[in-house]
Amino acid sequence: MPSSTLPNEPAAPRLRALLNHLRFDLDPMVPMLLVAAIVGFVSSVAVEAFRGAMYTIIGLYSTHKHLVAAAAGLPPWLRVTIPLIAAVCGGLLMWAGHNWIRRPRGPEYMEAVRIGDGLLPVGPNLVRTASSLVAVSGGITIGREGTMIQFASLISSIIGRIGRADPAHQRLIVACGAAAGFAGAYHAPIAGTLFVAEIILGGLQLREITAVLVAAVIGELTTQSLFATGPLYLAHMVPPVTFLDLLYASLLGLAAGLFGPLFLTLLDASRRKYQSLIGFLPLRMGLAGLAIGLLSLLQPDVWGNGFSVVQALLVSHWALSTLLAVFLLRLLAVTAASAAGIPGGVLTPTLALGGAMGLMASHLFLAPHASHSQALWTLVGMGSLLAATTHAPAMSAIMVFEITRNYNVVMAAMPACVIASVVGSLLRHRSVYAEALGLAEGEHGALDDATGGISKKKPPVDGAAQGDATRT
Repeated sequence: MPSSTLPNEPAAPRLRALLNHLRFDLDPMVPMLLVAAIVGFVSSVAVEAFRGAMYTIIGLYSTHKHLVAAAAGLPPWLRVTIPLIAAVCGGLLMWAGHNWIRRPRGPEYMEAVRIGDGLLPVGPNLVRTASSLVAVSGGITIGREGTMIQFASLISSIIGRIGRADPAHQRLIVACGAAAGFAGAYHAPIAGTLFVAEIILGGLQLREITAVLVAAVIGELTTQSLFATGPLYLAHMVPPVTFLDLLYASLLGLAAGLFGPLFLTLLDASRRKYQSLIGFLPLRMGLAGLAIGLLSLLQPDVWGNGFSVVQALLVSHWALSTLLAVFLLRLLAVTAASAAGIPGGVLTPTLALGGAMGLMASHLFLAPHASHSQALWTLVGMGSLLAATTHAPAMSAIMVFEITRNYNVVMAAMPACVIASVVGSLLRHRSVYAEALGLAEGEHGALDDATGGISKKKPPVDGAAQGDATRT
């Protein structure tokens, strides 16, 4: 009898030893991957919830889901009135929310990851999300994706709080939420990972990026499985590029590198002057909405973040005069929205401007009648201007591939994005995200060698002192 029980006696000690090994010797990044997967799923659902709420509001005044089509189908008086009402209502939400909460809105998600503790205040962020939702649903020329990513980051920050994560892991959880939100908004998980690596973390940190990549991939898989399949944009396939195409792309990158700093200077200067001139937020936003509505009388393409414009640039025929008009009108409209402090982002509006710039260059200097010219130069222009304003060439080049699944465009986009980024950063050291990152002039953030996370160079700044627009 004793001999039959002997083999079972060491089982419990062996199990305890295994559990102790897993507890004390397991790399802490391994369980973080599970957390990243959860954050990726929840963040993508949050992005789709925002998108669904936006479509519901648009359905109150139009049978079309996309804003340009909605604007084109409205009588002129409604095309002016709806952006005005949406901007005023969004401004009233922000104003009432600030007075009700009576505390600073807290850091942007970028700042919370780069130099903060990863904690995003719930109340101020929900108020800003609601304000942005109302504004973008009314055709305001600002990017909704910036608010989507901020909302996903807020949800991930709440998850970190529930799990009582330490500051280093809390920051990483919010970074995972930002990457998953980016992936869900743009169907671009690799670009979302590089967005966090190049812009928020300030460099490629492999330990952090493993978790960020998991969150982005799960976010995109959730979006593709439950909500929307396929790439974000439909485009003609681009055949393998030639050395001549690389030369043309490099010249386009140079042009984008020259224009990008001018664009950012215009946004910053107009925001400083306009916000100092008109202090009451609902009035300031309402006037911007009125300006956007009046501009849309000339071209309905002024409405919205630029999604419909980019899709049309990729597949429809455009006369050069129409391209120039849309480019200039949208430039004025996004400047008005940004100057007023309407919450949202400028990434998608920048893509629309870059696409129009690339297609205009194709008409003027390149090969406008080539079968691949329209999609190629639109995408290269999009990536180049994005790189010139973000100073993130890898993210920009990969993004124009992922949003169309058009691989060959990377060969032309990569040199163009590198040139645009280098020229843009030489002419203007601060990128479009410098304020959102909470970095002073010349400040770049630093890595904490002990934790592998981002060190805090200074406490989070008072969000009320910053502009109200999320610069994504």
